[in-house]
Amino acid sequence: MEYSHYLKDRHPELHITSEVMQASAEKRMLAQMVSWGQMAGFAVTFFGTPIFQALSVPVPEWANYMQENKGIAIGAFFMGNMVVSSCVQTGAFEVYFGGELLHSKIKTGQLPDIHVLMDNVSKMSPKGSPEPKQVNSH
Repeated sequence: MEYSHYLKDRHPELHITSEVMQASAEKRMLAQMVSWGQMAGFAVTFFGTPIFQALSVPVPEWANYMQENKGIAIGAFFMGNMVVSSCVQTGAFEVYFGGELLHSKIKTGQLPDIHVLMDNVSKMSPKGSPEPKQVNSH
């Protein structure tokens, strides 16, 4: 957001928009599956014996292990959160000006230097331009 405020201060004629870049469908599906696994693991860890008794099924050895070692199960739950976060975050910060890519964090691995970005925008959009230009960041 700081980039857009800085750009708007220097170039009020610009129309600045931002969008969220979604992770791939495969990564979102993996994140959903890990979340389901987390919920199932939580249920077995804290309510396993009554669940298996209600199903008239003997409590499996792994479920007993999870119930006896709740700390390990809770640690696995937090590890699952890290997996889910890494699956859904794209790390994208892409800056377009009039459809032209000015900076890509995905390609460079870095956020743009604000001064370089401002210089590039200034070269492409002289002040007082009669038609508003659009700057997008994903």
